[in-house]
Amino acid sequence: MLIRLTYLSRATRDMSLQDIQDILTVARDNNQSIDICGMLCYDQRYFLQTLEGEREEVNELFLDIADDPRHDDVVIVSYEYIEATTFGAWDMGFAPASDEFYALLSEVGQNTFDPREFSPEQAVSFLSKLSKQ
Repeated sequence: MLIRLTYLSRATRDMSLQDIQDILTVARDNNQSIDICGMLCYDQRYFLQTLEGEREEVNELFLDIADDPRHDDVVIVSYEYIEATTFGAWDMGFAPASDEFYALLSEVGQNTFDPREFSPEQAVSFLSKLSKQ
């Protein structure tokens, strides 16, 4: 049974481009081996991420992610059963802050990235639109 789990968290420190690259390298290797896909964005010390795949694998991966000391204040935004993946093209996609990123933020009425202000639908839509950039 496929699920989509979307969560947000707050980095415990500012993340450099190298920090993000390291996270993505490990995520892509791990996700490919367990058939999980998803999308990650980071800005203003916030992470917003969606994971899609089989329920057991996504749940176990999320528990590992939640224990990562690089972030805290981990909040599940949505957890839903899905018929097909939205992020299937990405072992783990990433969208840095960019003009497109801020244009999409503006569409949901935000000037700065604060995923705590997203509804669950806005969070998934935001990540989905970023994955197509």
